[in-house]
Amino acid sequence: MTTSPTPARARAGRPSHVARALRAALVACLVAVPLAACGGGDAPADDGDRITYGGGDEAVVPPALADVTAPAAADDRGGIPISAAGVGVAGEGDVVVDVYADPWCPWCQRFDEQYSDALMELVDQGGLTVVHRPLAFLDARFGGTYSTRVVNALAVVADESPEHYVAVLHALMAAQPPTDEPAGLPDEEIARLAVEAGVPEGVAERFTAVAATPYRVTTAGGGTEERTATSRVFAPWVAAVTHQAALDLDEVRVPTILVDGVPVDDWSEPGSLTDLVAAAVAARG
Repeated sequence: MTTSPTPARARAGRPSHVARALRAALVACLVAVPLAACGGGDAPADDGDRITYGGGDEAVVPPALADVTAPAAADDRGGIPISAAGVGVAGEGDVVVDVYADPWCPWCQRFDEQYSDALMELVDQGGLTVVHRPLAFLDARFGGTYSTRVVNALAVVADESPEHYVAVLHALMAAQPPTDEPAGLPDEEIARLAVEAGVPEGVAERFTAVAATPYRVTTAGGGTEERTATSRVFAPWVAAVTHQAALDLDEVRVPTILVDGVPVDDWSEPGSLTDLVAAAVAARG
């Protein structure tokens, strides 16, 4: 969920999770992307695309959220809560709207354009927390690494400049490139849009920071093997939140909208979602 720039929101005080050990899990992320919705030896650290978790290796085991370093403003389910109390803070007793979205999804762009301002107005009035749950699985469908690069950039903002998270998210959705251009926006353009939205240049420079990251792959014999590849700093978290969506939902569609855990099947009628949410907030009292 995004909005146009609003008054700065408070930074969350919760520390990031500390990366510990990778969990052996399923081979695939089990993420379904219906077209109707959106269309052991160590490997050298410099191998791969230097962006994604595992560096583009095959049969990568998705990490658990508990085992990766999360942005400071993230919750323990892979979301970025936005409430009247600030980014990174879920309002106590609030109605909760979860928005699962991929930054490369045209329907997500339409949702943002249609509802961002209205939902943020309701957030500012109190009683509503919007939890943005960024996903990065459309790279596999469209090719390239654009979704991962954008979600990683959003994670950096959520970690170091959370008061600008909403504005940056809105700017990136508005500038979404066509899905038939697998390169997506260059990193320099992503950083420029973030700086224009208020992010300090020093924070935007971290969008392309990398680190040697351990990961696991499944082997032909059915076991797992640990390797190391260079990836963007929050690439493990990007992979973990994408995998978490498959655990949370029966079927992942983008965007998926939940109001207090109940899926909203049709939000396309102008004003229908905000009317539903406003009624829920009023009923909560």
